[in-house]
Amino acid sequence: MQKGLVLRTTKSLGRWKALIVVVGGALLAGGTSAETLLWSEEFDVGPALDPSTWTYDLGDGCAVGICGWGNNEFQDYTSDPANVRVEGGEMIITALRQTINGPGDPGPDAYNFTSARAKTQGRLAIRYGTIEARIQLPDLADGLWPAFWTLGTSITSVGWPACGEMDIFEMGSAGAITEGVVNRRVGSTAHWDIGGNYAGYGETYTSPTDLNDSFHVYRMEWTPTYVTTYIDGIWIWTIDISDPASFSGEEFHEPHFMILNLAVGGNYTGITGNSANITATFPAEYRVDWIRIYDNGFTELSGPGAPIGLSASRVGSDVELTFDTQAGLSYEVLYKTDLSEPAWSLLQDVVGNGTTMSVYDPVASSAAYYLIEAQ
Repeated sequence: MQKGLVLRTTKSLGRWKALIVVVGGALLAGGTSAETLLWSEEFDVGPALDPSTWTYDLGDGCAVGICGWGNNEFQDYTSDPANVRVEGGEMIITALRQTINGPGDPGPDAYNFTSARAKTQGRLAIRYGTIEARIQLPDLADGLWPAFWTLGTSITSVGWPACGEMDIFEMGSAGAITEGVVNRRVGSTAHWDIGGNYAGYGETYTSPTDLNDSFHVYRMEWTPTYVTTYIDGIWIWTIDISDPASFSGEEFHEPHFMILNLAVGGNYTGITGNSANITATFPAEYRVDWIRIYDNGFTELSGPGAPIGLSASRVGSDVELTFDTQAGLSYEVLYKTDLSEPAWSLLQDVVGNGTTMSVYDPVASSAAYYLIEAQ
């Protein structure tokens, strides 16, 4: 069994949180294992996303000079609860349609669409590591384009594609629509810049069964050598980034932030220009159960949403939880034996003294989860 793990730390509205997990009397982590869980978003507090970790892209892209978000998409992105909320332990992105000119009205049919694009830009960045998310998609037929992807934090200074982009997954492509496999085909692609010109490399996997309306785990393993993606442990795609000078791929060795969104139409879907050609059912919900980042021996997390000095170790039969404190702040050390339980139980109250402090607890044979909150 591995040992020593920081599972999650966030800083939100003056309340610091840190979550750590122990299983079977041993700590799940430490060392350099790809299964060392460094950070997770479990969406256990709502109804809105935690603003210390998440922010949004808003509008139709025109305000930042890329109307249609650079892809001739139809939707406006919002942060309205109708389009993005936390409920039942999930983040739910909902695409909505509003009729402007419906069937039977004079003139061509026309519709407006709204959706959401949540991102960790300016809050949490990752350089190398394994990223996983458990996601349920709606019926995509036809015109919905869900994605889970990363952009380089340098986008604000160098733009796209020079910042680099890695698509952990996207679905809803024009080719998949044509072949009747729009709910079965998953794509992963890298996008970058070579001497001022766009470059991209991607692959697809076509599942034997539909992937919508049930949860699946999408995974990206990112090391200084390779980037590889999977769905439910099935390989999708790999790109070799070990010699960035050979393909001008330095952007894949720089920090990236995460993005989840549900677009409507656009170049990827092959549906542009006429919104009446979107035949998907609305409202359409993109559900995310959790997102987790694991250490693979190279992982670096940065930003205010990154872990802040939480560690754990075994001391005899006890677990020692060690965390940084501020003088005068009160901290609650809470625990659960199952993360699905609705409430945390109090283990100990601690008043910070401005140093690193420790709390001890014996570990049962079953799983134990500890949450540290500063009030």
